[in-house]
Amino acid sequence: MTPQNLGYGDVLARNGLLYAERTALSGAAARCTHRELWQRSQAMAQVLAGHHIGPGDRFAVLSNNRFEVFELLGAAALLGAIVVFLNIRSSPGEIAAIVADIEPRLLVTEPEHDALLQELPPDLPCYSLAIETTRLHARAEFMEPRSSASLTSVSASAPLIAIPTAAVDSRPRLALLSQRAVITQAFQLAYTWQLGPEDRHLCVLPLFHMAGLGLAIAAQVAGGASVIMPRFVPVEAVRLIDANQVSFFASFSPMLGAILEEARPDQLASLRVVTGLESPEVIQRFEARCRNARFWSGYGQTETGGMITLAPAQEHPGSAGHLLPLVAVRIEDTSGQIASPDQIGEILVRSPSVFDRYWNRPGETTHAARGGWHHTGDLGRLDTDGYLWFVGRSPDKLLIKSGGENIYPAEVEQALLSHPAVAQAVVFGVTDSRWGEAVRAVCVLAADASATADELAAHAGLRIARFKRPRDIVFVDALPLLADGSPDRQAIRRIYGDNSEVTQ
Repeated sequence: MTPQNLGYGDVLARNGLLYAERTALSGAAARCTHRELWQRSQAMAQVLAGHHIGPGDRFAVLSNNRFEVFELLGAAALLGAIVVFLNIRSSPGEIAAIVADIEPRLLVTEPEHDALLQELPPDLPCYSLAIETTRLHARAEFMEPRSSASLTSVSASAPLIAIPTAAVDSRPRLALLSQRAVITQAFQLAYTWQLGPEDRHLCVLPLFHMAGLGLAIAAQVAGGASVIMPRFVPVEAVRLIDANQVSFFASFSPMLGAILEEARPDQLASLRVVTGLESPEVIQRFEARCRNARFWSGYGQTETGGMITLAPAQEHPGSAGHLLPLVAVRIEDTSGQIASPDQIGEILVRSPSVFDRYWNRPGETTHAARGGWHHTGDLGRLDTDGYLWFVGRSPDKLLIKSGGENIYPAEVEQALLSHPAVAQAVVFGVTDSRWGEAVRAVCVLAADASATADELAAHAGLRIARFKRPRDIVFVDALPLLADGSPDRQAIRRIYGDNSEVTQ
């Protein structure tokens, strides 16, 4: 350990000293000060140590947004353990696949997610974060084990969180981010938005997304507070913004539009920063309603630790903002050369916020980090003023972005092909005014087989998260093929994509 080492636990300790009685976390009917959060994190570290959690060990969290998630994160930082954030919108099979891959020592969750545990190994300890329990081990049983483990400094380069990213080959993939990466991202947001102890963050995006977690930790770095929402309810979001004088939050479409529909103008007067994924029309409505606020456009991904560019949306309309302070970006053309200004190429990133590695995927880790740069798989251009313009995805990154969630066609295709009536399936994204993109499937049925679109969508929904199910399914007699016999995805998308007239 060196004197230059600084971890997430040090941030909590500092806040417990400097902002002891100021609010760190609040909710509908509860409050936690910075001193209490620091004390609870230390106590939780002893609880986890009593469950034999130590450096490098993993434990999984399957939960709505709750105070305890931050206590668990602080405890993991003190122990050198890794928090595995699981998406509550996943299917039981997806949860089981991640657990089998990461092999956590235990899982902490809530009774309302009990159905998602049905495919987990019977010997995996599952504990409740809530007082009421079903078949989970009780909360009291989880908190009972005590330890006198010495909480020594942990390297800031040690992994702190593992977050699932989209499954490229239908197998879940987890990105590991270090304590340094998490703190770097938080610092950049706090610096860019000039956050301070008076700022309040509406923690409405799920903490298993970097956008939700990153903004919450940015509030902590600034000595501010997060107002915790277990789930998004527009009228409650408006009430909490007004009651707590919330100054910033992140939104995935259609959340901001729903808030604007519910709110009186005076109820949003405290806002000064909103960021996320929203349509230009909603952004214009927001800024017309909230004269003292700005919507910030940006670009980032889980692997970059969150945002790496940000700027007010109206500063350079259509751009993804300019580079954050601790970020280097370059655009590389197809030959691997640095692109000229305004030339389109792949977006490459270097930053202390970039993830450490993919869990159990050394080949993919090496490929993504080749040449000392993180290759995002996205296409963009940098203008002469240093603004990044997102253009699309590279041909080998067939990603669909729906309501802030990442969906890879391969996992949807595998779910459809598991139905005996489906002989071939090709999946891609189409523009959707509400969610940004929606999933469309083009299917060829097996000879003499029959199936409806609703039947296939329901079948897929049993195997993958519901948000990944196709919104519509197009049935065809045959697919355009390439010379090697594989589906010609570009032709299929051209024929059956956004500008096509298709029937289900």
